[in-house]
Amino acid sequence: MAKYKRWFYFLFILLTIPAGLGTRIYASQIPMLVANYGGDVLYATFIFFAVRLLLIRYPLVKIGIISYLICITIETLQLYHAPWIELIRHTPPFGLILGYGFLWSDWICYLAGTLLGFFIAMLLEKKLFGIAESPGK
Repeated sequence: MAKYKRWFYFLFILLTIPAGLGTRIYASQIPMLVANYGGDVLYATFIFFAVRLLLIRYPLVKIGIISYLICITIETLQLYHAPWIELIRHTPPFGLILGYGFLWSDWICYLAGTLLGFFIAMLLEKKLFGIAESPGK
């Protein structure tokens, strides 16, 4: 069962990445709220799906907590500006992963994205796999 769940989460990761990038690429063609915050929300959703893929047997609540902590840790690390990490941040994949500048508003976006991933996972696992997890697990 875990093998099949991993494939679904891998598929969701593959769908989330272009959606998040699309909020940046097509920013002028989508609502300003989505253009400004959608990428950060989907970044956290991506992190949720990636953590779930790796820790498939963990309860969803723990996945959500771990995912959110990863997001805010990466965001907080943006306050660190040593020359070596600035060089890394300005290379294509790492700039997207590590970000460029700290914003408190991103913490709210990450919470929204983590909750989005959590609810998608709950629906997916309940509908497709017949798993109803209690929130306190």
